[in-house]
Amino acid sequence: MNAFSKLLLYFICALSFSLSAQQPDRKEELRSRQVQLQDEIEVANRILSEARENRQSSLIALQTLNQKINFREELIRTIDREIELIESEIEEQETAVEELEAEIDTLKTEYANMIRQAYASRSQSSRLLFVLSSDDFAQAIRRVQYLRQYSDFRLQQVAEIEARQSELEHQIAMLNRQYEEKENLRNAKAAERGSLLAERTDQQSTISELQQTEGSLREQIAQKQAEADRLENEIQRIIAAEIARERERATRRALEQRAVDAGLVSGTDFNNRTTNARLEELIREAREARNAPVEETPAASESFALTPEAARLGRNFAANKGSLPWPVERGIVVSRFGRQPHPLDNTLVRNNPHIEIATQAGSEARAAFEGTVIEIIRLPGEPITLIMQHGNYFTHYGNLSEVYVKKGDQLQTRQAIGKIFTNPEENQTVVQFGLWKDGELEDPYPWLAR
Repeated sequence: MNAFSKLLLYFICALSFSLSAQQPDRKEELRSRQVQLQDEIEVANRILSEARENRQSSLIALQTLNQKINFREELIRTIDREIELIESEIEEQETAVEELEAEIDTLKTEYANMIRQAYASRSQSSRLLFVLSSDDFAQAIRRVQYLRQYSDFRLQQVAEIEARQSELEHQIAMLNRQYEEKENLRNAKAAERGSLLAERTDQQSTISELQQTEGSLREQIAQKQAEADRLENEIQRIIAAEIARERERATRRALEQRAVDAGLVSGTDFNNRTTNARLEELIREAREARNAPVEETPAASESFALTPEAARLGRNFAANKGSLPWPVERGIVVSRFGRQPHPLDNTLVRNNPHIEIATQAGSEARAAFEGTVIEIIRLPGEPITLIMQHGNYFTHYGNLSEVYVKKGDQLQTRQAIGKIFTNPEENQTVVQFGLWKDGELEDPYPWLAR
């Protein structure tokens, strides 16, 4: 075998070992995802049960049912992937069993040959003659050693056969477990397909029932869009005002630092009631008195200036993209961010400035990250919305019936901020969760932990 062939064989063996080592991790990942999907289906079942207490179909029930079907379909796909992994393991196990059986047969054949040879020379006189017929003493010693080694080798051969037999029994037991595991997964998949069929039937029934009120869909969507736009405009105004205040504070901090650099003493020469214009004059006078060159007033910054602490908080928030806690303990997203078609009519589109998460009645909203409450919005006839600041990021939590905190409070991650409003007509409990960066809307869903 040349050097290239050896290298190729080594690479193939190493790749095979690497793939085998990855199998348990992949299987564990798939099983973990199955548990998570089953939990999400259970959450959807509870939300559906509450939404249907009044025996009427509702849009939130349809949206929850749609999500439940999506979870069920993904669960079936996940089971399929695990079945494929197990089939691959079974194939490898069957090959290992065949190789062990062949190896045991070879060992047994070799051992049988040794027994026949031993039987042919079984008498003590034959062994003695074998030693005595040596040409010299050294050869006689070597023949004695050979006879001993031959006897030891026979014993080793017996031990090797027993070890391989034990390993074969272990491999067969593992193979049987894999056959059983595969059969259990197939049964689970069949059960999930049965549930999926029932859910799709339920989905069509719900759609048919809701389509009886289709004539008012456009009015409902227009009304909801107007409410969402009004709320979002108010949120945008509040965030823009907060950004403007941050810039004013940054400008003031920079101006006071220039005053100190010019030799002015805070609390004596100026204080927080001294206007910016007056402070500029004092700086100019102080520099002229010291014969220092007159400096130009720095241009106003258009960037979102933050204190070092706030900037650090913003960086920490950004670093947690994809792992932020959900704004509810348990829930499912029933409406995504951006332009979303209506579940009953794809021609009707709503521009959603946040995501909507359905949960159970009595649930609380919680802070997705540490930060400061900058505003609590109470529009007439509508639920409460709370806005938090996290450096240059902002989150808002809408559709609350009450809040436990007040403006200016410093909140910790996962701290409860209020109770989510439950619509008494449809028994739906949905929190609106929105995200802004530097005054620009972002899709909050990719920021949340899976």
